[in-house]
Amino acid sequence: MAPDEIMVYTGMFIVPVVAGIASFFLLRAVHRKALPVWGSCVLFVAAVGGGMGLSFGYVVMRSSLLHGDGALAIIAAPITGAILTAPVALVFAIVLAVIWSKRRGSQDS
Repeated sequence: MAPDEIMVYTGMFIVPVVAGIASFFLLRAVHRKALPVWGSCVLFVAAVGGGMGLSFGYVVMRSSLLHGDGALAIIAAPITGAILTAPVALVFAIVLAVIWSKRRGSQDS
């Protein structure tokens, strides 16, 4: 693999990694009732945006490796990373729904 390809793939995977780490801590906080469900959703979206910002910054910082059509990676890497975050968001939503339903079930009893 060429150095520019490694840089683009790294830039792409920054977004799902940041979102995954954030979702772990957000779900723990919701489970311990330290954070409301809606607050965790807002912070998850902010984490994805922050991951895109980190990805964009990383790709711009390493843009000297890019040449020709590879320069499109400056825009494509963060956007592709956000698309790759869909499975992380799906797992986050499912676990959040389970926590929320258990919380509602315990309040009804």
